[in-house]
Amino acid sequence: MKRLLYTLLVLLAVAGVCVVTCPDKDAHSDALKDLLKTAMTSELSKEITNEEESGWAMLGSMIGTGIGGLVIDNMLKVDNYFVCSVGTITYEGETKIVSVGLLNHVFTADDEDVMEASEDIF
Repeated sequence: MKRLLYTLLVLLAVAGVCVVTCPDKDAHSDALKDLLKTAMTSELSKEITNEEESGWAMLGSMIGTGIGGLVIDNMLKVDNYFVCSVGTITYEGETKIVSVGLLNHVFTADDEDVMEASEDIF
């Protein structure tokens, strides 16, 4: 009986920590914006051969991440399930999970998935 009570107490404590540290929509949005910025910068800097192209790539990255940030802010929907939160984006009638938040951290997709999704949108 004591073992069961200790197990329930530990589970209750873990659930309480998860509830208190559940990320909100701003955390999901910031994580996705950082991921998009990283993916776009690496994609645009792949074929740079001189300093002029580097400047254009930097300008393209700034414009792309600015527009992408606005798209993320408008399309992102975050569902809070008390112990975790799930970020989804609906595009052309299809809903995809793009982020999962747990213990004050937001887990996102990898760079290749983000680049494919951004190519479809833009």
